[in-house]
Amino acid sequence: MNVHFIFIFLLCILPSFFVTSFASIDNFTTDKTLYNTDDSIVISGSVDYDPDLFSIIVQIITPDGSGLAHIDSIIPNNDGTFTKIINAGGPTWSENGYYTIKLSYGGNLEKSIEYQKSSEYVPPTSTPSTSTPSTSTPSTSTPSTSTPSTSTPSTEINDSFTENPKMILFGYPAFDKSPQYYIDRYNNEPSYKSWFDNQFPSYDLKQVVGYQSTHVENFPAFDKSPQYYIDRYNNEPSYKSWFDSQFPGKTIHSILGFSTYVPDWIKDYARNWAIGEISDNEFMIGLDFMIQNKIIVISDIDSSSFSTENIPSWFRNTSHWWAAGLISQQEFINSIKYLIQEDIILIK
Repeated sequence: MNVHFIFIFLLCILPSFFVTSFASIDNFTTDKTLYNTDDSIVISGSVDYDPDLFSIIVQIITPDGSGLAHIDSIIPNNDGTFTKIINAGGPTWSENGYYTIKLSYGGNLEKSIEYQKSSEYVPPTSTPSTSTPSTSTPSTSTPSTSTPSTSTPSTEINDSFTENPKMILFGYPAFDKSPQYYIDRYNNEPSYKSWFDNQFPSYDLKQVVGYQSTHVENFPAFDKSPQYYIDRYNNEPSYKSWFDSQFPGKTIHSILGFSTYVPDWIKDYARNWAIGEISDNEFMIGLDFMIQNKIIVISDIDSSSFSTENIPSWFRNTSHWWAAGLISQQEFINSIKYLIQEDIILIK
């Protein structure tokens, strides 16, 4: 019998239950009411602290209510106080108007801010470092003729967790920037070096922005961005065939260091949806935003936008049980993959 149907059957027959929480948000404020591009939004407030709730979920909802400009988490202090700084602007802040800041922590609290794009704002580009790139190229030896692995990703449960330094800071490193771009900035800009060292005290620069060496010489190359390799893999059949023959059983994301990963704070986001504090529509918008912006990375799933009208009740239970630690992260990932593969979540 198909393992997915066994899994769904078990989820359907097991009883649902929810953990009672006494947490709540007392209040929060922002340092201003009007923000422009690249301004820092300082959110401060307090909650009725519950040690069983790891984090406060922050959503910034676009003026028309149909999308997210930002999603993040805040870890409150033991006395319940908290502060979070979020940068205004960027591709997800696409329109002027009133954005809603929604905080969820055993309940919801919303407040509005106004955002106006700065007239002089220039969107960041993916222009690579001006330093002379390495002229060496990946090995051009004839790829192995062995048939690429066609087996599906392993569903074996692995509850051990190793922090991925590439996934600690939202949007850093960027997929469209090469490791060499960051290395040049680190070596030539003292303020950038200081910023990096403060953000990543336990890691050196190459651990965060670089690639692990492979048996193929100069692959991946430090003067090429992750997006360069992902685009080639997705758009060039001969390149995909070469990669699969050289790295059987591996994905392009894992070789680049962006393997399947779900930040721990998203457990709270899933829990809030499971108990009804976040609506189905909000949850799907949030899931879409997190996959699009590489907060969640799922190998073998295209990061296009997706939607669904009817979310199965068993997936709500799955989300809650993962949030409560009753099933593994891999089982949660597998359930998302299944919904996509069965066209319950529709890739657009």
